[in-house]
Order: sequence, then C-alpha cells, then structure tokens
Amino acid sequence: MMNRSPWKIPACVILASLALAPRPAQAQDIVGKVIAGYQGWFSVKGDGSPVGSLTKREGNYHGNFECYPDMREFPDSEQFANPNKWGPLPNGNPSKTFASDRDFTIKRHVGWMKQYGIDVAAIQRFGDVYSDITYKYQKNDVTTKMMRACEKTGVKFYIEYDASGSGGGGWGPDWVASIEKDWTNFAVGQRIAASPAYARQNGKPVVELWGMGLDGNNISKDPQQWLALVRWFQSHGYYVIGGVPTGWNGQGGFHDMLPGFDDVYLACNAINPWAVGRFSGADGADRYAASNLKPEAAWCKQHGIDYIPCVYPGTSFFNSNGKTKNIIPRVGGTLMWAQFANLRSLGLKTCFVSMFDEYNEATQIAKSAEDPSFTPTDHWFLWLDADGISLSSDFYLRLTHDGANMIKGRTPLTRTLPTKPWNDLLATSFESGQPAASSPDAAYNKSPRNIADAQCAVTSDKAQSGSASLAYSGTASGGAATYCYYKVFDVTNSPKTITPNTLLYYWIYPEQDNGRYAGVDILFTDGTTLRTSKCVDQNGHPLRPSAGHGGEIPLGAWSVVTSRLGSLAGKKIRKVWVAFDRPGAKGEYRGYIDDIRISN
Repeated sequence: MMNRSPWKIPACVILASLALAPRPAQAQDIVGKVIAGYQGWFSVKGDGSPVGSLTKREGNYHGNFECYPDMREFPDSEQFANPNKWGPLPNGNPSKTFASDRDFTIKRHVGWMKQYGIDVAAIQRFGDVYSDITYKYQKNDVTTKMMRACEKTGVKFYIEYDASGSGGGGWGPDWVASIEKDWTNFAVGQRIAASPAYARQNGKPVVELWGMGLDGNNISKDPQQWLALVRWFQSHGYYVIGGVPTGWNGQGGFHDMLPGFDDVYLACNAINPWAVGRFSGADGADRYAASNLKPEAAWCKQHGIDYIPCVYPGTSFFNSNGKTKNIIPRVGGTLMWAQFANLRSLGLKTCFVSMFDEYNEATQIAKSAEDPSFTPTDHWFLWLDADGISLSSDFYLRLTHDGANMIKGRTPLTRTLPTKPWNDLLATSFESGQPAASSPDAAYNKSPRNIADAQCAVTSDKAQSGSASLAYSGTASGGAATYCYYKVFDVTNSPKTITPNTLLYYWIYPEQDNGRYAGVDILFTDGTTLRTSKCVDQNGHPLRPSAGHGGEIPLGAWSVVTSRLGSLAGKKIRKVWVAFDRPGAKGEYRGYIDDIRISN
C-alpha cells in the first residue's frame, strides 16, 4: 500500500543522509554500459494507480500511442481497456494496454532489460511531481517498484530529472530548490539512492539533469541556475550527468543550444547529448558521427569528462500532432545499427538508448505491434513492418543486445545488420505454403480415441491474422481417454532446441465449451511432452489441452496463449501438435487455431 501521507523525516536524518556513503571505487555502473531511458508514465482508467483513479482525462495519461505495445505476454488481469480512446482490434476483441504503475508491468520490463543486455535504466522524473500531488504519488510508486525489480535482477537504475517546466510551470518559480527538495525528500528520504541497485560511477550515486543548455520552451536558460544545481549535487557526493542538446558545444550546425553554458558542461561528470530526430538513415548517422560524435568525444576526453552518446531507433509524432507519419523511419533497424557501428568504430563503449518504453514518440525498443493485427482499427499506428520489412515484436531489443555486444568488444565491428528479422524455432500462420495439420497423428497413442469424424484443415472461414487458420472439429463419444492429436510439425530429423528464452505463442477461437479443450502440445525427443511439464500460460493455467485454459477463454472470440518455456531449456522438439483432449467429453467440439510461433 502506498504511503500517501506527507514525508515527516527529521532534518538531522536528511542532512546526514544527503552525503550517502560512497560505494567502493570499483563501482562502475555507467562507463562501458548500455543505459536505456525509462518513462514509466502510462496509465489507464481502472488500473488501480493514483492517476488511473482520476476523473480528469478519464484516468488516462500519455495514452497517445504512436506505436502500440505487444500485449501477448500480459495476463488478462494486467490488461486495461480504453474504449473512449481506442476502438476494437481487427479480430473484434477490445483493445487493451498495460499500465506503468503495476508490479507485473515493471517486472516484465526490467526482465526484458536483463534478458536483452541493458545494464541501466534511467528513470525519468518530471516537474509534475512538484506541481501535482497525484502524479507525484504515481511517479514515486513507479520508481520504487522499479528499484525492487532491479534489486532482484541485477539491472541498475538512476533518476534522470527532466527540467521541462524549469522556465515556469512544472517545477515552479524556484526550480533549482524544487529539484533539490524533491531529491532530498524522495531519493534520500525514501532511501531510493541507497539501494544496492542504484547506479554508481566511481563509487558515487548517479543523477542526470536533462535540458541543460537547451533553447526550448519552458526550460531555464540561466546557466548560473544550472551550475548551482550541478554543484549542489556534487557537494553531496553525487556523479552528475548533463543531459544536453544536439550540438551542445557548437558542432554539426545545430541551433537548439544556448550560448554561455561552457562552465556548466565543464562542471559535469558526464555529458549525454540528445540526438533523437536529428538525422535519418544510415548515411545521416554516419554524418552525425563525423560532425558530432568524434569531436564531442575528443572534447570530453580532453577535459576528463565521461561521454555518453545517444542511440535511437527512429521516431514519429503523427498521433500527437497530426503532421507527418513515420517522420524518421527505422528502416528495418539499419538506422539504429549504423549508430552502434559508429560507436564501435570510434571506440565508444557507453551509450544511452532513447528510449525503452516511449511508445507515444515511437522511440521505444520494448516489444511492439508487429503489424495491424495487433492494433485498434480506428487509428493509424506505426507498426514494425511499416518500412516493408516484417519484424518480430522483440526485434529492437535483440538489435540492442547485438549492438551492446559489438560496442563492448564481444563481437567484431560489422556495418551489416546481423539481427535476424525473426528468431523462430518453428512458426506457421497457416497461410499458403506454410506448415499445416491435415490428419490425426495415428503414430501417437493410436490417436484419435473415442472421437468420430475428426477433422483438422486449413480454412478461410476465420483468421486471427492474414486470411487463414486451422479448423479443428470432431464428435466425442465419452470415455476415460477422449482425445485427438493433429500433427502440425514433425522435425524428427532436425530437432529444435528449447533455450532459456524460448516463448510459445498461439491464438485459439473455441466455438463451444468442448472447443475450449484444445491447444498446442509438443513432443520432445526424450519422450516427454509440454502438457506434462510445469509450464503455464500468461494467466497461470497449465499448458494441457485437457485444462481447457481454465475454462476462462471466451467462446466465439480469439484469445492468445503465451508461455515462457525456459524451464525446459535443453529439451529438443520432435513434433508439434494441435490437440483436443477432454476425458469423458461427449458431443461436438469445434474451433480454430492460428499464428503458432515458438521463438527465442
């Protein structure tokens, strides 16, 4: 339960805590690491969060998605409908999204960071924590939950203050004092910065101050104010990163930086220039490397300041401003890869990925909608296949992992994108030319048993995506064993190995109660099966067709089934079945399966 009472911390405790005891000098959590910015700002009415409980904006906050999240790994209890904002999905189901202030969401996001090689999360903190108590509670809660998730996974985190609103509004008239007070009350008073997961560089806790030197609306243009804030943090033993504009030291011909900030930049421990939207395409990334990255890195080295260049996948703002769709295309990952390659060629081993979860500005690398089948029908969205290249929802996480390995020297420099568009072991959507079941697998326990008229065939009657799916049907006559196993894949001659990161996805459309007792099963080379394992779906139901998906999936509608198969790592897939299995069942069963995918 969130503590919503004002902080009442003795002044002596705060003053003593401000200068947190530095960790050993070997604590190097920034230099040589991959950092990802984390917004954590999405809420939906009814999500249980402070903002989600508001009547203002109907509890929605930052719901103007440009890219839509892939929701397949989220249980039903962690998905929230927003009918006043988005229409239904193409399959007729209500569109739903995650909410940032949920333990499950945060654990899943931090888990992805760990899995895909992101070392540090930079948690954004805005002036609304000063000007609106509800948003303050919300952001405090998100940050605290991030801290706990990081402590369990080994991912580090730090707080990044966004000074938007320092020119009036947001952080208030005395924005420097507002940030100092916020840090004292929250980061120190709630012992956030004392967490073992809080990032430290040279043994000092890290804080970033973004907007420094930026000629932008509602951001302080007074270098003395910025210098005072930098010095205040450093006087209390902190390592300060300056979040600065593109061309901050006059390089590259950019014009959104202010003069007179040289002393502020020189005071910082590290410099992190913002590069989102400043170039497009691999050629643009190469020009930026020559005009900005190289001279900026040299300047920082000359002055003993750490350099943290920005890497981004692309960006778009159409659903926010209605102007240009896909304004900086991702080009199938080649824009982002060119940036990683340039860092490696310049010997730069640290980077800031912008951003992890910024779906509303299309800079996110977190799992995203692959194509229109994932998104509401009444709005345009930037799908991952927008540039004519079909990509898996985790493609940019995998690309980031590959890029991290390259800039850290674990893999050689290559300017050819090595990340595969898909990383499937086995997959089919039952479209023309794709694998499909056509008959029961009689080799398995004399399947079918106590089933008449067992049918399994590709049909165009229903489809979750594309134009086809697999229809299954039959009539059960009862008995202790009542089942039919239809073979979809037989890879006996080239078994596929399960890894710690293997995921199973498929969609099911049961037409009556018996139809619920169907699903995907796997036979492994050691004779064991998926249904006898302890694996469960995203809602906690066993992956046995006979479990009927807990009896909870709706009739006459598509439902996704997702499971993490990592506990079976090392097992080798021999066959994949679509199965009906309901002991004692009588009467007809009928339904559809689509989009089976077993991926790493």
